[in-house]
Amino acid sequence: MKTTTTLLIMICTVLLLQGCGSKAVNEPGEDIQAPAVSFLAPSPGDSLTAEDLVVRMAVSDNDAVVSVTLSLNGGAPFTTLDSAPWEATLPTGDIAEGVHLLRAIATDRSGNTASTTLQLRKGSGGEQEDVVRMALVEIITSANCPPCGPANEEYHQAEQTPLFQQRVATIKYHVWWPRPTDLLWKHSQEWSRPRTEYLVDPTNGAPQGLVNGTIAGTRASNWIDAANIGIDVPAGAKIDLESTRDGNTITVTITVKGISTGDVNDLRLHTVVTESDIEYNDGNSEFVHHDVMRRMYPSADGEPVSIANGQTAVFQRSVEIHEAWNPDNLSVVVFLQSNVGRSVLQAAKKHL
Repeated sequence: MKTTTTLLIMICTVLLLQGCGSKAVNEPGEDIQAPAVSFLAPSPGDSLTAEDLVVRMAVSDNDAVVSVTLSLNGGAPFTTLDSAPWEATLPTGDIAEGVHLLRAIATDRSGNTASTTLQLRKGSGGEQEDVVRMALVEIITSANCPPCGPANEEYHQAEQTPLFQQRVATIKYHVWWPRPTDLLWKHSQEWSRPRTEYLVDPTNGAPQGLVNGTIAGTRASNWIDAANIGIDVPAGAKIDLESTRDGNTITVTITVKGISTGDVNDLRLHTVVTESDIEYNDGNSEFVHHDVMRRMYPSADGEPVSIANGQTAVFQRSVEIHEAWNPDNLSVVVFLQSNVGRSVLQAAKKHL
C-alpha cells in the first residue's frame, strides 16, 4: 500500500511539474493577437524631397498599442511614438540619393509585435539603377558545439528555398570553443579568429548569427527571420562576380558600382572562399558541413576601399585551391562593410 501511495505521489508531482511548464495558446486572459500597422502617408515609391517627410500610420490592436518605432534602411529607430496620433517627421536632408526602406514596428501591451515596410526613393528615378539586395548571413559555429548541429541543420533547410538561393549569401566561421579540436577551425584559424573577435564576444559561446553585420541571436529561426528582413534593405552597392580557373588557380574578378558608398568613409571589401558538403564530425550531430569559411582575401580585415556614388571599381583575387579543398564544392562570397559601423552595404556570391 505504501508503495502504491508513493507511486501515485510521484505521478501527481510529475503531472504538476509538467503543468507548470506548459502554457495553453488560448489561455483565458492571455493576449496573443498581434497589432496591425500600415502607412497612410507617404505612398509607396514616393520621392523624398529637401523638405522633411511627414509619416502617418494607422495602428490598431484588440487591447492597446504601447509603441511604434520607425527606422530607415534597417538602422536604429529615428523615432519612437507611444500614443496617437501615430505621426512622425523624417528628416531627409542627409539621406543619400537612391532607394530607401522605411519600416514601422508596432508593439502592444503584451509584447506582441507587427511590422510594415514602405519603399521610397530620393533623386531621379531614371538616373538611379534598381539593384537587388543580397543579404549576408554570418554564423559562428563549431563541430563540437552541441546546439550548433540542430541550428545549422534548421538554417540549411531554409537555405534550400529559391528565395535564399537567390538572395542570401552565407559564411560559417568555425571557432575554438567549446573545444579547439575542430579540424575545420584549425584549417581556417588564421582568418576565423580575428573575424570572429571582430563580430562577437567569444564569451557568449556558439552558435551566434549575424545578418548584414547585425547580431541576430543564437537560434536559427532568428537568423532566418533576420535574413528575410535583410533582403528588403536597399542595396548600397552593386557587386558582380566573374571567375576563371587555370589548373589550381582561380581568378575572381569583382566589379563594384557604388550607390550609397560615397556616404561611408571606412568601407572594407571582403572576399571569402567557402566550401560545402564537407564530411566531418567532431562530436555534435553534424556529419556534413556547409558554407564553411576556408580563407579570406586579402586578410580577415578585408581591403580598405573608397568608391564614390555612381563610380565603378574593379578588383581581382587569385585563389589557390588548397589540397584539402574539394574544387567542385567551392564558392566565393564578396561583401562591402563599414568597418566601424559594421553595416553591410551589399553582398554577392558565386559558385566557383
